[in-house]
Amino acid sequence: MNSRIITYLEREKWNDFVANSPNSSVLQSYEWGELKSFFGWRPIRIVLEEGDKYIAGISILKREVPFIRHSLFYAPRGPIIDFANKELLHNLLDVIEKEADRNHAISLKIDPEVSEENEQAVKNIVALGFEKTPKQVQPRATYILDIDRDLDALLGSFEEKTRYNIRLAEKKGVTIKEDVSEKGIAIFHELYKVTATRDKFLVHPEIYYQKIREVLFTAGLGTCFIAYFEDKPIAAVIIFAFGKRIWYMYGASASEYRNVMPNHLLHWEVIKWAKDRGYKEYDLWGIPANPGEKHPLYGVYRFKKGFKGDLVKYIGTYDFPYSSLLYLGLEKGVVWWQNLRSLVTKGKIEDSLAE
Repeated sequence: MNSRIITYLEREKWNDFVANSPNSSVLQSYEWGELKSFFGWRPIRIVLEEGDKYIAGISILKREVPFIRHSLFYAPRGPIIDFANKELLHNLLDVIEKEADRNHAISLKIDPEVSEENEQAVKNIVALGFEKTPKQVQPRATYILDIDRDLDALLGSFEEKTRYNIRLAEKKGVTIKEDVSEKGIAIFHELYKVTATRDKFLVHPEIYYQKIREVLFTAGLGTCFIAYFEDKPIAAVIIFAFGKRIWYMYGASASEYRNVMPNHLLHWEVIKWAKDRGYKEYDLWGIPANPGEKHPLYGVYRFKKGFKGDLVKYIGTYDFPYSSLLYLGLEKGVVWWQNLRSLVTKGKIEDSLAE
């Protein structure tokens, strides 16, 4: 068994490996690392292989920590490995640790797409030195909709209110257009800023979403849809696509015309688009792991629940500290900063990814 860092020339082979693995995610695609490289991260992609076959791998995002000449490792939705194989996982961690030494990494953070019901995976992760963290980076829970069905059967499986709202939007004259142009992303971003102001969350500057268009959309890993009413853009979504699955990553809507239900029709058109291209699953992305009416994402949960997907809960976020002292100090600093940002943005300390 060999280990090494792969290069751009192996981009397609890496993507095929990730896409065809049981715990695959677009966030472990080669292009996601390329996107993040424009915003202060450096991707490091490590594989274990037997002959010319990849048997495990991880796409790490490295971030420099200012002033102390150290870095952080984060593998979004990684690594790609059989977590039940403790020996294989140990071998991969050994290789990552050598890379961590070279880069003065304080810790490695992971949040793989592994079901919380996979007790053996959790046992192996903890036994090898990982520590569970209360703060999530990616959502721990989601609804995944099986779209490999007849359209009528699929529509009929939705909650009655969701079906009604889809038909209402059509009746009111809402139209949906796919738009991956620079102008289309600008329209999305304007709507997203309105959404962020209304719901009190932070968004990236427009250049971030334009880079998504440039890096991911150009590679066929996503698209943008915009809902129009009376020729005005009133809602939009950015969708990622990879392997057999699509993801609802970003959603935006105007404060006006919400009564014509554009968001329901948007997702119905996304589903039809995905089915036409052979995708099998629609990941509706973050919902509270334990939803309650006071949770900041309860409304989001109710909306997504209406599509009647399968509820999936992952094991959550785990850290592997390489320097215990620096790790503890940095973790406290990060939590303090997140709480401060929430207080300034929302007027209270609140974590939208909290359980």
